[in-house]
Formats: sequence, structure tokens, C-alpha cells
Amino acid sequence: MTEIEKKTGMTDTECEHLDKYYTENIFEPGPNLLKLGVKPGFAHNTILLSELDTEVAEYLKSCAKTFQKSQIQIINELVREKLAISA
Repeated sequence: MTEIEKKTGMTDTECEHLDKYYTENIFEPGPNLLKLGVKPGFAHNTILLSELDTEVAEYLKSCAKTFQKSQIQIINELVREKLAISA
């Protein structure tokens, strides 16, 4: 048993395969915020749009820009309006 097999429980071939795979394929642990249009330093003002429909995300971005509010503030207002109507 080689030193790598002792440390990892994998053979040299398995280690080489995984090394090659992760070297050639980019691993992203979550949504790529840059691809979603979130600039560095502004993630705290943004919700993860990957969970929303495209139309909803665009509407939120548009309203936030128009009213100079965060997307969370827009969502809060919409939900409060819905709660007021249903009460």
C-alpha cells in the first residue's frame, strides 16, 4: 500500500483521475454571482436570483433601480401589499 493509499483510501489511479478531472473542469460551489450580474462587493444587496423565474428577477431589478431600493425592500413591499389585501 502506497503512502497516498494510506492517507486517502484511494489508489494512485483514482487520485490521478480525480486530479485530472478537477484540473480540467471548473468547480463552482454555488451560483456564479458574476454571471448573474452581481458586482464584487454588492452581494449583500442582492438575493440569489437563481431561485427565481427570469421574469420575476428582471422585474425586481427594474423596480429596485427605478425606486432606488434593494430587491429585498421591493419584495417586502410586495408581500406587505399582498397581506394588506388579504386581511
